[in-house]
Amino acid sequence: MMNIRIFLLLALAAGSTLFSTQKAVLFNDTSAWYHWGCTGTSVALKEQIQKLGFEIKPFSIADVYSLQEVPSFGDFDDLEKFERFQEANKEVLAAIRTADVVVITGEGTIHDLRAGPKALLYLAHISTKFLEKHVEIINHSAYPKDDLRLSNGELKFFATETEREQRELREAQAIYRAIYGQVDFIAIREPFSQEEMRKISIASTLSFDCLPLYIRDHYTTHKQVEVKTVVIAGSVAFTEPGALQVCRYMEAMAGRGFRMKVLIGAAGSPAKDDALFVEFLKTHCKAPWELVRAASMQEWLDTINQAAWIVSGRFHHSIAAFCLNTPFIALNSNTYKVHAICALLAQKEPLLYSDPKLLEHLISRTEGILSSPVVNNEAKAAEVCSLAERNFDGLKALSKALVSP
Repeated sequence: MMNIRIFLLLALAAGSTLFSTQKAVLFNDTSAWYHWGCTGTSVALKEQIQKLGFEIKPFSIADVYSLQEVPSFGDFDDLEKFERFQEANKEVLAAIRTADVVVITGEGTIHDLRAGPKALLYLAHISTKFLEKHVEIINHSAYPKDDLRLSNGELKFFATETEREQRELREAQAIYRAIYGQVDFIAIREPFSQEEMRKISIASTLSFDCLPLYIRDHYTTHKQVEVKTVVIAGSVAFTEPGALQVCRYMEAMAGRGFRMKVLIGAAGSPAKDDALFVEFLKTHCKAPWELVRAASMQEWLDTINQAAWIVSGRFHHSIAAFCLNTPFIALNSNTYKVHAICALLAQKEPLLYSDPKLLEHLISRTEGILSSPVVNNEAKAAEVCSLAERNFDGLKALSKALVSP
């Protein structure tokens, strides 16, 4: 009898191990960060990972920025610096050690060599090199340098006009190539960034941002256009000369009987540049306008869904508008990710805050919207949802491998 009991206990223990929940540690969760578009994409991303059977231990983007003892790029391989990092960030290291997979959602963070991308790249590096974990970087754009400038009226990307700029670009590319070269799966959410990484010999899966998955799975409100309503949203790249022309545009539209709404709001840590943009409009825009401080994903999406059209330099606002069949006029961001999604979605390229003829071009784009038939992007929205699901191709394969006998 005792032998049978022991056998049953051992069998139960083996079964519980075989069917135990797989664990994923997720870095850079933006569920409560910047604006509601960031919330939507992170919620959808976590839902997709959970559907694959993973239990998630999330660390927010604020947690990433709060990491202590992150060494300089040149010291990433230094064991003594790694020990200091471990001692200063015990909860993070404990989560990595107990996880089956380390997932980094790069979202809007991995560009250039500032503190945020450095911390994420270091987490990827130590998880592969020192802790021997399966590591994935998904749902993101990757730009070793994010320099954009206007030259002779034309936007130039990565304009390396001096020897110093050329050297800085090469150094940044070398860092990205070294870190990404160790990662097990990479999903890049737009083709321009994917091409920049291909130039430094980094292979990746073309995916898309996860926000369309949130809209598909959670937003069921029918189209209800307020015909005379125009929604304005800011941009991390807004400049005062460009914003002045946006003011003149809002005044021109108000003069034609349109109701102007300015959309901001976040689940937490709202965008500081939105606050600056709003204060600028209060001082410089003579037209009446309504501030919409969205208090939920529903209100944020409703505001975009009901607009006759939207003008925005925000990546997620443009994606939401497209998925909701709301015409949009895109403005540039701090990387050319908005240019990339416009190309992928077959939309007109973003206008530039630095363009001295911005007002003229805004009005021209508006006339095009007013004279065009109602948009229907449903088929293309379904395509980008399929692309967004490719963020999880690596986890799908890993999940099968983890449960295989």
